[in-house]
Amino acid sequence: MNPIYAILFVFHLVAINGTAQVTIKVLNQTDSLEISGCICTNQQNQILDISDHKGNLNLSKNNIYILVHPSFYTLKIDQLKNDSVVYLQPLVREIEEVEIVSTTNEKLFGLVIQQYRNDLVNSTRKGTLNYKNTNWFTYDYFEEQKQDSAFCAIENTLSFEVDQTKKKTKILFSPIELNRYCSPFSFPENADIKTAEMSGFSRFDFSRFLNAIFTEGSFFDEIGFTHTQTTKKVDDQNKTTELKFLNEGYEKTIVFSAIDSSLLSYKYQFTGTKGWYHVYFATFSSQEVQTFYEEKAYLFDYEKQNHLFHSVHYGNFQTNEKIQATTLKPFAEIIKDQSTQNSTNEIEPLFPRHKNYLIPRN
Repeated sequence: MNPIYAILFVFHLVAINGTAQVTIKVLNQTDSLEISGCICTNQQNQILDISDHKGNLNLSKNNIYILVHPSFYTLKIDQLKNDSVVYLQPLVREIEEVEIVSTTNEKLFGLVIQQYRNDLVNSTRKGTLNYKNTNWFTYDYFEEQKQDSAFCAIENTLSFEVDQTKKKTKILFSPIELNRYCSPFSFPENADIKTAEMSGFSRFDFSRFLNAIFTEGSFFDEIGFTHTQTTKKVDDQNKTTELKFLNEGYEKTIVFSAIDSSLLSYKYQFTGTKGWYHVYFATFSSQEVQTFYEEKAYLFDYEKQNHLFHSVHYGNFQTNEKIQATTLKPFAEIIKDQSTQNSTNEIEPLFPRHKNYLIPRN
């Protein structure tokens, strides 16, 4: 079952005179609650904004936009002219939850993921990946009650190729366009910190999640933790099913078609006890991953300050048999080698949207 674009939306008749900016408020069609973390891209799959906790997006007039969220059907908006309220249709409506035993949920989860793997086993896929990442470096000064922050952002277009027919699947990339921009810290005491020299790659890099989607036997294929609560929702109207697994600090959810068991979305989030969190999701169409999102944060406590690191990633795959004929490499290798030397344009950063999960200092 593929996501659909023809979804109800309502425009407020409130014009903004003399400005090219409009505001969209994204709401749930079922209960009219705000939807945070809704990603907005243009037709070129360039990420423009992510809705805040009030569901707001700030955009330009007279453009075409696409809204993506793991719990809702994708929505396309044509030629936005005024401030608007947009309603997204949930993949699974808020109906009574039916709790089933853990072993049944685990078995059904495994069957859905195995069906996904079986549908890809003899396939090859080529195309482009539009990818954006921002790493935020923040210092909170307790005594002075002030904060200093800087960021490094990259915005890339990569060709990709993945061959599922081989015994060990690898997804490989080659750069089409690479851009990286780093901002400095503001306070004089941090002036000697060279953000451009900070590594944009680590063993926690999101390529682990990216590779997992394509590689059988990865953590993507497993529930990944001992769950204490399991729920199953069946939406007869949308012909979809949701499985959710919960434990303290952990939540994993998949939504799939009740007709053919094809994946629609996959989301996993967890929080630690010492100041960190991790959220990621992927959306699918015809058993092919279409978009992915990852956000993570770490909090380091010092005597007089907190050091926070936030990282936000977003990507969109477009299948196209014509790819750039250059040397293909693993994603992590390209990102690790990417520098600011050839980047002259400032990049609009991606802001953390889930930082409320970060456990504060006592």
